[in-house]
Amino acid sequence: MPHFSGVGPVVSAARNYLYFLNTELADTGVYPGTLALGAGIARSEPARAARADARAAFPMVDPDDLAECYWDMYTRRDRVEQLYPGPPAPQTDAA
Repeated sequence: MPHFSGVGPVVSAARNYLYFLNTELADTGVYPGTLALGAGIARSEPARAARADARAAFPMVDPDDLAECYWDMYTRRDRVEQLYPGPPAPQTDAA
């Protein structure tokens, strides 16, 4: 019986390759980077479908904000990857 491990190993390999490319191409003017999305893209077809499903509670991000993030990554070239939106802020007790 075959054993399937899911997409984890593939995503991990792609991420490792991206870091390798970023290092190898640093002095060539080529910028390999990735913006990982933890949300749906507003005004997209999948977002419209999700809105129609009352059970869908997936966060949405504005595509204009994504464009700004991509542009910032491209112009600064100071990171190989970025998660958008970023991780949630830690919760503090309001006691």
